[in-house]
Amino acid sequence: MAGTMNGYCRDVREEITELLLLDRPLPAPLARHVASCEGCAAEAEGVRRVMRTFERADSPLAPWTPPAPAPVPRPRRVRRRAAVAAGSVVLAACAALATVVVTSDDGTHTSVAAVRLAQDGAMVPHAWGTEIPVSLSGLDAGGTYRLMTGDAHGERLPAGSVHAGGRGGAPMHVRMTTAMPRDSITTLYVQDAAGHFVASTPVRPRDAA
Repeated sequence: MAGTMNGYCRDVREEITELLLLDRPLPAPLARHVASCEGCAAEAEGVRRVMRTFERADSPLAPWTPPAPAPVPRPRRVRRRAAVAAGSVVLAACAALATVVVTSDDGTHTSVAAVRLAQDGAMVPHAWGTEIPVSLSGLDAGGTYRLMTGDAHGERLPAGSVHAGGRGGAPMHVRMTTAMPRDSITTLYVQDAAGHFVASTPVRPRDAA
């Protein structure tokens, strides 16, 4: 709805819309991203405003009895019919978004909210770059995922890759290795084989410049 949108934000905004329409809380990684991204925050607030509008409208499923003759009856009928139509649109959107998944080239299907990325310890600076211990969970069995680091200017650099093998959703503990200096790193990313960003997390404040 609003804000400049990169590939990761596009996937996040679809997931945010789905969860808000289904009246479900945002997972911690999505909530942190919305708190730090002006565009995604505006998107979430826009969806909430639409939902509040529909909540104030009459229930579209309630039977409607024509009003008694009055000097100007038509505006009331128009408003009620508009609410019914809008409610139908929301129900259709919920049905469509409830099945949103990311399909990668190797056949895996990963919900944007399913993959979890967490920093496991302090970042370790090296002459060649930085080493970052992380834990990953919610990966699809057999899926291959790329790890990346990002800075405050939007630049991203590779930080290795992992193969979920037969572990499926079991947590994995790995060490990201990147050429990006420790003091420049602000965000860690996970990208699936199709190039979709399926998880991200900000680095801990004490580990950043």
